[in-house]
Amino acid sequence: MSRNRQSAKKAGTEMETAVEHYLQWALDDQRIIRRRLHGSNDLGDIANIFFHGQPVCVEVKNTKLLNATKHYNEAVEEAGNLDSPYPWVVQKKPRVGLSTLERIGRQLAYTDWDTYNTMCALADNDRYFTPRIRTEFLGRRKQLVCVTLKSLALILNNGLPLGPEGQS
Repeated sequence: MSRNRQSAKKAGTEMETAVEHYLQWALDDQRIIRRRLHGSNDLGDIANIFFHGQPVCVEVKNTKLLNATKHYNEAVEEAGNLDSPYPWVVQKKPRVGLSTLERIGRQLAYTDWDTYNTMCALADNDRYFTPRIRTEFLGRRKQLVCVTLKSLALILNNGLPLGPEGQS
């Protein structure tokens, strides 16, 4: 079955909801929610994520093609609307479902090299955390750093264990 506008919107909503629930669980924060559309002044798809006092712009994509550079540029524009120094794209990984937290955590998360390094430097209290994050490079000029959503959550959580159990 090919994708039409209705099925694409449904897939996008499903992905946004999965990311919302994953980040609520991972960061133990029920204030994290899917954001309503703001038209040309969009602020990202997930609201109420902060890193060291600054808002984080998370743009969620569930598209057939990766189009990493295009999606990242959209995240940068929305981060500007949000006054966020941290633009991120979370994208559905092909053939990885959304039925469990483990699978949702395996989805792709990417940003530019400077944003990634800045956040890792701030999050890496023990200097053993970030070398364990597996990175790949995306984009025509390999200018984007790609990790898993789980790794992004670990960065946002300053390397501390994820989930309510990890917060105690």
